[in-house]
Amino acid sequence: MKIVNLSPEQFDNFSLNHPLHTYYQSSNYGNLMSSEGFIPQYYGFLNDQNMLIGATLILVQKLFLGFKYAYAPRGFLTDYDNKDLIIEITENMKKFLARNSIIFLKIDPPVVSNKRDKEGNILKSPYTNDLIPFLQKIGYRYFGDNKFFGTLKPRWNAILKVTGSSETVFKHFDPSVKNKIRKAQSRGVEILQGNHGDIETFYKFVAKKHYRKLDYYKKFAESFGDNFELYFARLNTEKYLTNIKQIYEKELQKNEELNDEIRNAGLQNKISTKLTNSKITSDKVLAIYKKELETASEYFTKNPQGIIISACAVIVEKHGVSLVIEGQNNAYKLYYPTFLTKWAIIEKYAKLGAVYFDLNAITGYFANNNKFQGLNEMKLGFGAEVTEYIGEFDLVINNTIYNIHKKSRLGKKAMKKSHNESKKQK
Repeated sequence: MKIVNLSPEQFDNFSLNHPLHTYYQSSNYGNLMSSEGFIPQYYGFLNDQNMLIGATLILVQKLFLGFKYAYAPRGFLTDYDNKDLIIEITENMKKFLARNSIIFLKIDPPVVSNKRDKEGNILKSPYTNDLIPFLQKIGYRYFGDNKFFGTLKPRWNAILKVTGSSETVFKHFDPSVKNKIRKAQSRGVEILQGNHGDIETFYKFVAKKHYRKLDYYKKFAESFGDNFELYFARLNTEKYLTNIKQIYEKELQKNEELNDEIRNAGLQNKISTKLTNSKITSDKVLAIYKKELETASEYFTKNPQGIIISACAVIVEKHGVSLVIEGQNNAYKLYYPTFLTKWAIIEKYAKLGAVYFDLNAITGYFANNNKFQGLNEMKLGFGAEVTEYIGEFDLVINNTIYNIHKKSRLGKKAMKKSHNESKKQK
């Protein structure tokens, strides 16, 4: 086997048709990361018949004293079931990288270790865990069985398999998710698709969720073109006022009917506990709706054109859609704009034949004391599967310099940056 340079076009032609393709292994992503201080390089693995049996984008970054670090985002595009091939690729990459003063190579292949249900129980599947000890045996240092956000790319993802019609997909959502979507709709929340000219508006909703700056997202849009899509949730204040007025009037009518029932029952000394409780409940609901009606009236008076209350960015890929990042104005969180946004995207692309929607990172910790429990419940409530990848590995080329780097200020800073990177979907 030998390693050869590929043009971005040659690499993309191979990557787009590979089973392990993700947008991280694309020239688009390489172009994006070139603005972040990385040098994108594209390599192919040729067998003895000069056939391309693998490829990878490698991002190279300078460290100190001429030494460099390399990262293959989401790992090599190759057959990880072929252990002999992995050994051969590893040995050749070590020699190749050593000649280029690279002290270690980081990989995090999207190879599934387990599929789990929303309680974290392993589902019966053909997946095996032998790749992790195998990679360790041939020289890769394993980051570990991390359950939170300690790696550059998430180890745990919530991935919805889109099968059947959009109506069928909706039926498999948890009742709480369905209710939140319906509440958003009943309150006049509308989903609008933006364009790249709306990046600054989008950024206002995600600026505090990540260390990435506005220019990064502008470059993201430029690099991925039409495959980078923006969506916004707008509270239609006129529609909200109209809808909540109807909801209030319907409850008011119900409350008056209960009053009549209580009066009639009182004349006969037959006021039941059930009837009394129904009236108490209706009084409470009516008070809530009255307050909401006042709020809706205020929103419409101040913002008759509507209010943008959340934003979301996705990447459209060959067979599905991947959530990049989303954010909302928490003053309007009880209108559940992010739930409706995800449903609008799922519905749109289910009708266009998408087979998956990757909702991005979750945690691998499922106990009730998980401070990110809400994140897990929200994403898995869409009927997504818990997809556990094998994780992150370092292939050390220069052990002495590697250990110095890990202990250095730059190394610790890189680890902190890695942690922040993988937290971006919290």
